Amino acid sequence: MPQPKTSATRPVAVLLSFFSGAGKSKLHPEQVSPIKPSSSVCNSRVNSLLNSGDPAAAIAAYKELVFVGIFPRYRTLTDLIQCFSLTKNPKVSFSVAGLLVKYGHPIDTLILNLLVKSLCENGQLEESLDFFRQVSRRLISLPDVVTYNTLLQGFVKGNRIEMVMELWKEMNEGDLQPDLVSYTTLIHGFCKNGKVEEASWLLDEMREKGLDADVVVYSALISGFCDVGQIDRGLELFDEMIEKGIFPNAITFGGLINGLSKAGLWAKVRFFLKKMMDQGINPDVYTYTGIIDRLCKEGKEKEAISMLGLMVEKGVEPSTVTYNVLTNHLCKEGMIDEAIAFMRKMSDMGSAPNIVTYNTLILGLCEGNMMRKATELLDELLEGKHGVKPDTTTFNTIIHWLCKRGGVSRALELQGMMIQRGYNCNSITYNMLINGLIRNCKFDEAMKMHKDMVDNGFKPNSFTYSIIINGLCKSRKVDEAEKLLREMEANGFPPCLIDYNTLMSATSKESMMDRTMSLFSEMNEKFAPDVVSFNALIAAAGSVGDFENVKNYLSDMLQRGLSPDCVTYSTIINTFTKSGKLEEAKMLIEQMKSCGLSPDAV
Repeated sequence: MPQPKTSATRPVAVLLSFFSGAGKSKLHPEQVSPIKPSSSVCNSRVNSLLNSGDPAAAIAAYKELVFVGIFPRYRTLTDLIQCFSLTKNPKVSFSVAGLLVKYGHPIDTLILNLLVKSLCENGQLEESLDFFRQVSRRLISLPDVVTYNTLLQGFVKGNRIEMVMELWKEMNEGDLQPDLVSYTTLIHGFCKNGKVEEASWLLDEMREKGLDADVVVYSALISGFCDVGQIDRGLELFDEMIEKGIFPNAITFGGLINGLSKAGLWAKVRFFLKKMMDQGINPDVYTYTGIIDRLCKEGKEKEAISMLGLMVEKGVEPSTVTYNVLTNHLCKEGMIDEAIAFMRKMSDMGSAPNIVTYNTLILGLCEGNMMRKATELLDELLEGKHGVKPDTTTFNTIIHWLCKRGGVSRALELQGMMIQRGYNCNSITYNMLINGLIRNCKFDEAMKMHKDMVDNGFKPNSFTYSIIINGLCKSRKVDEAEKLLREMEANGFPPCLIDYNTLMSATSKESMMDRTMSLFSEMNEKFAPDVVSFNALIAAAGSVGDFENVKNYLSDMLQRGLSPDCVTYSTIINTFTKSGKLEEAKMLIEQMKSCGLSPDAV
């Protein structure tokens, strides 16, 4: 009985169903030479093109070969599969394997390994395992150590340590013996997941089987032990590999130096950096960046800048991450002048940062309330003085902080300049401006900005709705605010607790008791009310003189474990005072004092 097709059988099905499409050429007869070339010449041409790294030309040559009736050799087809396994195109690899079957060639272990590798390289780990299982079960070809190693490497890269262990167990229980690559892969996987003791046991097992650890194994172990803070063990392994005549490489030194810098062992960091460079091995960008990051975190800014200077001096180009680490730290520490001086120094040295780094600096200037310097730097970027142009994030950063600091008019001018210069506003730009206008009580302008946002193709998100609802409530447009709340939900943005609280506070101020109660009931089904929710409810009841419900809501609030705040007491005391219930008001003031709240706040 035929089995239904599943995702597990799909790769095999693809492979075996290729027959119908194989060998068709789009070449016209007049494009083909009337003299039929030899099979050897045609196959050699395809192989030569593949070896030169030109798969597209190789495929074209292959089609021409088929069109003139010459069947490709086994070597030609395997080379094609190998080529496409490296280009992360498993679909094409499987199609070529289908040609092998069509021309009567077996799917041997070599082809199996190439196809498994193609899937693993493309991140299709489950598909690679399914294909491996299907082929093994059908005895189409037998896996070897390379097959298992390929799978192990794929699953280690995908951080699937449980499947790695399953494959390792399966391999050891069968007829295949793990080799150096197998052990190296598993040791790397264990170290990557912090299982350094298990990795160490594997090293011992390797030695028992007569396999000598190489620099790759030692590098993985040293890095693994250093990552978990076992620096002494990492240093022991480093000394051990030297004694065995194994020379450390950049990865070995990098792992050790990274661990030492994390532990703050700066004397040892400098020692191994010197040792590394004395041996003609230059640290890479990751090693330098890691050191700079740790120096910054320990407040050693001058040393961090010196390390970056050494990095550039040694011909290692700092990455965006390198610049951002240092610039961001200097800005956070309020060392804006130092950050600017550092940027200029880097530019003078011919190692100019990109716009991401300048955006970090502008953010630091804004956070330090240096808006003038931030806008001056933006002007310099627009004039091309730093070799890079600002992007939307640059403008948005300054607009955000102008709005936050009450400079919404300047923010609107900046938006106008942004558009004039050909930069596109995005939803973030509009949201910030709407929020800034509302915070400055410019509600009509905020609604106009909202309309511009929609007209320009940007759909409001939950943040947009929330800030506009808040603005409408502040301007006492309660009906419009609730209408927007309903629109928000209809458009797939469920209102949050804050949205309900904002609207309830507005309805309570308008003495809309029934409406406030209705909103509270609706909200209570979705969220646990907080103090702000009950304050709105108590205020609504108090505004209509419903003292019974004021007491009930206060009791409900306490039963839910919520402690009344100054607003709660203030609302109730004012309600009682206005109604002549002075004794009740005095009792609440005393209760307020016992809770540690000051009556002056009322």
